[in-house]
Amino acid sequence: MSEYLKALTLVDLLSEKHKKLREEVLRLWHEENSETINDTESHLLAMVSKREITMAESARELNISRQAAHKCTLKLMDHGYISIQSSEANKRNKLLGLTPKGEAFCCEMSKIKAKIEAEIASNLGIEFVETMKNALRKNWINDKTSI
Repeated sequence: MSEYLKALTLVDLLSEKHKKLREEVLRLWHEENSETINDTESHLLAMVSKREITMAESARELNISRQAAHKCTLKLMDHGYISIQSSEANKRNKLLGLTPKGEAFCCEMSKIKAKIEAEIASNLGIEFVETMKNALRKNWINDKTSI
């Protein structure tokens, strides 16, 4: 173990592993696909796959400016991953939804993540992975963000 990793706090270690995992997921996706998707675009597609959201909500959840969210959304629209519809409740709100191509992307990403999780389980043990997942699902910090 490097001296660098020994000196890191839990928060920093989680951040480092998260960054490496995201890089690996996108690397594996790019090995099979010629179209480039960046981390923000991938994150936006994952959010939209869970529920329809507005562009304003996506900016808040991604912690980026509305302008950056708009640019990201337009690129994903141009490449056929998402569509935009007006909200029935508020015509000003534009809801983001997945196209069939966006759904296929999210399905492929799920397969890649499952493959990586299986590799981690083979290295660390399935019980340890399940323990980690259960711990990560819990609210560790008493605040309103419920990480």
